[in-house]
Amino acid sequence: MPRAFPRKQINGFDRSGKNKFAFPRVCKYFPEIMKISLKDFRHIVWDWNGTLLDDLWLCMASLDRLLARVGKPNIDVATYQRIFSFPVIDVYRDLGFDTSQTAFEAMSREFMDYYEENRLECTLQKGARKFIHRVHALGMTQSVLSAYRHDYLTSIIADHDLEKYFVHLSGNDDIYASDKSYRAPGHLKKLGIPAEFVLYIGDTLHDVETARAMGVQCVLIDQGERAHQSRERLLASGVPVIRDYAELL
Repeated sequence: MPRAFPRKQINGFDRSGKNKFAFPRVCKYFPEIMKISLKDFRHIVWDWNGTLLDDLWLCMASLDRLLARVGKPNIDVATYQRIFSFPVIDVYRDLGFDTSQTAFEAMSREFMDYYEENRLECTLQKGARKFIHRVHALGMTQSVLSAYRHDYLTSIIADHDLEKYFVHLSGNDDIYASDKSYRAPGHLKKLGIPAEFVLYIGDTLHDVETARAMGVQCVLIDQGERAHQSRERLLASGVPVIRDYAELL
């Protein structure tokens, strides 16, 4: 007889049976074996950093510069994947930085100055360009909802010659990588597509929160050593977790 699922929560449902993530469709199986197919959707909303852009190394390098300035050792991948979250001020707090408003704003400027100076060294994640093109060829539309500052977002997407694939881009108003879920309903409204036909693809737990705020189905991609959060954390989200974009075809 198959082992019973935990009663406390089954794939996003609480004890009352209410779906805490409010997704239109939720699979009853474990996240690593859930199957999602593009044929059920008309539109993909993408996260950018980490999901499509391979920038973990640059984020860590930018953070290491801040750590060195206060005499702290560099951060390793395992630690970064364990503590990374949104809003990113929580990351600084976990690392023991002064997170008063003045200090946080100064650290954010220093982080982003270095990131922007080196961002063109970042490549797309393996298979990302091919998959975006494949989705476009299937007649689906695509957009990006990011915590990256909006003008930086539009610029880097142009740098990678991807603007023709996206019908809408939405970034933050500032550099502080705060909660983007509050912009999710407006993003969906801008698309003019019913939520049941929209798939959100991200790489962090905050993407699950953002998809929930939008009321759409979510898939997380585990980028392995290039991921911003560990696979264990992603699997705990209760949504499908894939290792390769092609799993959605």
